[in-house]
Amino acid sequence: MSAQPVERPDLPLFPMPPLAEAALRAAVKRIDLAEAVRFEQEFRDAWQEAVQTDSTIPMRTFLFRWAVFVSLHRYPARSARFRELERAVGSAESQDEARAAASEVHYLLKAATDEVRAG
Repeated sequence: MSAQPVERPDLPLFPMPPLAEAALRAAVKRIDLAEAVRFEQEFRDAWQEAVQTDSTIPMRTFLFRWAVFVSLHRYPARSARFRELERAVGSAESQDEARAAASEVHYLLKAATDEVRAG
């Protein structure tokens, strides 16, 4: 018998982190190291824009966007379905196929956004 925990695709890999830079950075690293690189670049860009405009909006937008990413991808089944749908939209042979997949993408993003807003 293995001591390794069994991953259930319908359960989150970890609790939803707070809407804070350090917590989201750690969560993104757990989800996808390649995305962690993009997180860092976008963090620098948002910080620079915030300083230049003397506004907190760029940082709040950055944090919200990455919180949605974490919410979406911390559930293995939801993450896998999202990636399937991205491929389906990209390879759709008709507008109806693309619309159907895009509609489900919208539903998944709305669920993730709602989770972030509720947090």
